Parts: sequence; structure tokens; C-alpha cells
Amino acid sequence: MTNFRTTLLSTAAMGLITFSAIGYASAADVEKKMAWSGYVNRLTIMGDDGEGHFISHSDNVDVAQTRGKITASAKTDAMEIGALIELGLTDGDMASQDSVGGESFSVRHNAVYLKNSMGKITVGHTSHAGEAITNADVSGTADAVTYSASPFNDVRFNDSSSIDGSRAAGSTVTAAHGGGYTTSRENGISYTTPKFNGFTAMVSHRTDESGAWGFKYGGNFNGVKLTAVYAFSNQGVATGTAKTAAIDSVSGGGIGIELPTGLNLTVNLREEDTNVANTDPDGKTMMVKLGYKMTGLTDLGGTNVALMYKKADDANTTGDDFVDVSLVFAQKLSDYGTTVYGGFSNLSYDTAATNYDDINGFFLGAQVNF
Repeated sequence: MTNFRTTLLSTAAMGLITFSAIGYASAADVEKKMAWSGYVNRLTIMGDDGEGHFISHSDNVDVAQTRGKITASAKTDAMEIGALIELGLTDGDMASQDSVGGESFSVRHNAVYLKNSMGKITVGHTSHAGEAITNADVSGTADAVTYSASPFNDVRFNDSSSIDGSRAAGSTVTAAHGGGYTTSRENGISYTTPKFNGFTAMVSHRTDESGAWGFKYGGNFNGVKLTAVYAFSNQGVATGTAKTAAIDSVSGGGIGIELPTGLNLTVNLREEDTNVANTDPDGKTMMVKLGYKMTGLTDLGGTNVALMYKKADDANTTGDDFVDVSLVFAQKLSDYGTTVYGGFSNLSYDTAATNYDDINGFFLGAQVNF
């Protein structure tokens, strides 16, 4: 399978370069562009972990990290060549009950691409098929909470049998729901097909000799919008370095349906295949969002609300049970390039060995785009 992916990617790359070169010989002026963009995303959480109250202020790094981006392109009628650099900038990395978080600087994307009528070849450290094609959220509330992350990700659960008033010292929310839900951004090469009747597909090869593929679909049926995605990767939960030995593959996808009234439904499913000496469980995660998009409520911009139910089974060991029930909103301030979001979350986690207290909390954040 890996050899097939490599051959397919090589063939696609040669075709793109050849046809682009032929077209460029008769091309007129090259249109060149460069742009800066990005956003700052700040978050405040407050709540109760069963043993005490907490409040913290941080960057919302796990849901949507503060970032700065540079894009550049040179384009003719025949082809487009471009580059992307995106840096992650974090101050107060998802603070928890007794930690103020830290500061971090990371390279999120560093890639070049070639695009023409035959598709797009992307090379570099970026979102390849296992990371780029994973989510079908149509609720308009992904700034608040997603299928892979919560504003409470670094808050720790407290063992319900511990001494009253003790600090929570158990698993973090991130670990409880299984951590990463994709193969993350990695070094590799991807080919993305042109859009055909609403479909696009992507196939990728990454440095650690693992591969991924996926597809997206978007359609409009008399005002009913449908979004569907699916991706498979033979690299499991990514650490940004090498293939995780305990996980053979990660697969999953989602469907989003949006009615003309603004009512919408999103369902996402994900599964890990471990099969390591038959000792590790196959982790499964499900997320359902029932949402409503309102227009005309305010002149500032659209107002989106959603009720989310997320459940993860056997994310770490057999018998793990994690549930996140959240009521969230996202208010667009269109003229200001800003989204204000917030909500309430109830998070519960139990294992075969330990029962943890629930975490209940409110959160409020703002993402300011530039």
C-alpha cells in the first residue's frame, strides 16, 4: 500500500509539473501576492472539580491556538505556485487548577504547493490527509469546543475517594478523551484532486513511511447543505515525531447536515486500531452536535448555539469511559473580525480502577482575527 501511494504521488507530481510547464510557455503576466493574517485567541475558564473551585486565564491552544500566518503565491491561467508559513504563539498554555501554563513557539506550517487544473501537490510540514480531513462540524461553534478538544483540556480529574479538599491530581481531560484525534501536522507530500461534483480526495505520504488518504464532499440539495468527510491513516495518535508503535491506524469521519432554517446536526466518529499483542483496546470516540444558526438577532453578526455530546470508550485502557456534555455559543462580530464564544461543560471520567469526580465549569473566550 505504501509503494502504491508513493507511485501515485510521484505520477501526479510529474503530471502537474509537465502540464503546468506547457501552459506556462504561453502564459501572460504572473500575478504575485503575499499576505499576513492570523488571530489571537484568549480564554478564561472557571469551575469545580469536586474538591475545589478553580479559575484560569490562558491561550485556547488546544481548540484554536493563537497564530500568525504568511501566504505567498505566483499565479497564471495555467498554474499557481505558492508557499505557507504559519507560527503558533502561546502565552499561558491551557492553564489548569494550580498551573499558570507556559509559553511556546512552534512551526505549525512550512510548506510549498503547485496547483493547476489536474489538482494540487503540497510538500512540507503541514496538514496532510490524516489531519486535514477529519471534521464535519457545521454548527458554527468550533471556536468554542470541537470533537478533538475542550477548553478544559489541561484540567485534572480528582479521585472521588481522595481526602476532601485535596488538589485534583488524576488524569487530565486531554488524556481522558484520548488526546490527539488525527495524525497532526507532519513532514510529507500530498496530492489533492480537483473538485468533482462536490467531491475532493487527498492521498499523502509522510516521513515516517506511513500513509493516509481521505475525501470530502459538500453539496446543496434545495437549500439543505450536506458535508461529509472520511480519513484513514496507518499512523496513530501523532506526537509530531515518529509513528506511535502501539497504534496501527486511526480512521474516522463525519457528516454534517444544515437545514435552511439554520437547524443543523453534526456527527463525528473515530476509532483506533491497536492490535498490539491483543493487550491494548481499540479506542472509540463519538461526538454529536445539535446546533442552530440565527441571523437577524443582532446587526453585529451571526449567532450560533449548539448542544454537544461526546463519548470516548477505552481511550487509554479497557474500561475507560469519558463523557463531555457542553452547551456552547459563538457570536460573530463581523465588522471587527472577532468571535466571542463561551458555554458550560460537564465532564465525567471513570476507569476500571478509579471513579473520578465530575468537572463542571463555564468558559468565555474571544478570537480576534487580523
